Amino acid sequence: MPEQLPGSSKDVRNPWKTATFCLAGALTVTAAALVYTAAEGRGGTSHGSAAPSPSIWQDDRPRADTAPVETTSPAPSRTADFKIGDEARNGGAVVTVTKVRETESINVAGAVKKAGDGAKYVILETVVFNDTKASMDLTCSLPIVNNLLDEQDRRYDTIDDLYEVAGNPECNEQLQPGFKDEMLFVYRVPEDAKIIAWEFSEYDLTSEREPSAIELDSA
Repeated sequence: MPEQLPGSSKDVRNPWKTATFCLAGALTVTAAALVYTAAEGRGGTSHGSAAPSPSIWQDDRPRADTAPVETTSPAPSRTADFKIGDEARNGGAVVTVTKVRETESINVAGAVKKAGDGAKYVILETVVFNDTKASMDLTCSLPIVNNLLDEQDRRYDTIDDLYEVAGNPECNEQLQPGFKDEMLFVYRVPEDAKIIAWEFSEYDLTSEREPSAIELDSA
């Protein structure tokens, strides 16, 4: 068998194959290095435990508060339409308050009646003119709706049986249209109440009338 000489074609490695293998290896190492560098540039490894970066489409603008806002209207100021001595009109009822006084007792049905502990009587001396189309029973009916007001906006009704108060018209004594009569409106209120106004309106079932207000000076 012929002896193979050193350096023959069968004993020499393919230089192009070796160079290609080395180049592929170098590219693989380079790619791995780039991936690692990119991961380090994002602040750590590419493991799933890393916090994801916020989306560039995330809306960071402050949102308007859509909850309903409760609003409170300011309390209306009370203004009186009339003063003591004025002819105050409401519908066909015309009332002139001539005097306001306070007392501890009143004369009812011929006897003295005391207001009691912590209380007092407030008496409005008035003249009522009937400018309606019908008669008025001032003491046993309700031709004039009225309330006495204090500075705390508390409203007081008249005492019962006004016809028994000395000086008032008798029960069923009809005040005819076009006439006037003297009338005492009497109220029992707390002793420390500061009276500021009197409201009244003509009683009318066909409409809701706004009351007229008369400014009062406490006695």
